[in-house]
Amino acid sequence: MNEEAPSGLASRVVASIVICAAWLVFVLVFAVFYASNFGLLQSVVIVLVSLIIVGAAIGAMWASWGIRFGYAEERKKRKK
Repeated sequence: MNEEAPSGLASRVVASIVICAAWLVFVLVFAVFYASNFGLLQSVVIVLVSLIIVGAAIGAMWASWGIRFGYAEERKKRKK
């Protein structure tokens, strides 16, 4: 178990944490300052759409890493 972490792993973990924290800040700011201007359904839709956008951003970031990491691991197995 003396293996190093794969390249790009730490930066993606940090980015995921920052993106999630930013989304929570957005939801809190929206709820405190802007939600009163919208109806309940509109507010729910805004929060859900923002969650979908955050999920897509994080998913794309991790999918690109996973594809690259999986390809590298497959090449290592073929060399053995």
